[in-house]
Amino acid sequence: MRMKIAEKIILVALLLVLIAGGAWIYFAVQHEHNKKLDAVARGEFEIRETETVVEESDWRLIYPGTVKARIGSTTVDASVADSIPERIQGLSDTPFLPDNVVKLFVFGAAGTHSIWMKDMNYSLDIIWLDEDGVIVHIEPNVSPDTYPDSFASPVPAWYVVEANAGFVEKNGIKLGDDFVVQSQ
Repeated sequence: MRMKIAEKIILVALLLVLIAGGAWIYFAVQHEHNKKLDAVARGEFEIRETETVVEESDWRLIYPGTVKARIGSTTVDASVADSIPERIQGLSDTPFLPDNVVKLFVFGAAGTHSIWMKDMNYSLDIIWLDEDGVIVHIEPNVSPDTYPDSFASPVPAWYVVEANAGFVEKNGIKLGDDFVVQSQ
């Protein structure tokens, strides 16, 4: 079928409207952008740091969704890492770990489960647990300076707990103690 002249005129008109509308949007966005650049040049905008500083009292911003747990006779809040990305990230790049908070790595299978101190900002006590939550190995006071060395349990473990350095000694944690997640 051949297009009639009127249909061709309508199609050309629609195409021109679309092109004009796109050009109008482009120039409107550019105009707003230039206005903001001029305002910045005049000093009318404050440049803010993008990094957020979290106070230790606001620790739940870094460790949301913790669960209550007991290790030995000490009650803690456990931040659970039970997926591969969470276990890889661990406590790397965190600014601090409150004294009452630990990181619980759930591997779901017995193994050596090596831990390293990549991108860590503070020292840790590292505790390996068997499938029943019984402590089978402890590496106290592991420094960030040990990276790239890694630490592993000589006994197969199912879980790993990381706590601030000194946690084990301060709380009398020892081999054979248990780790129990408390019902909420």
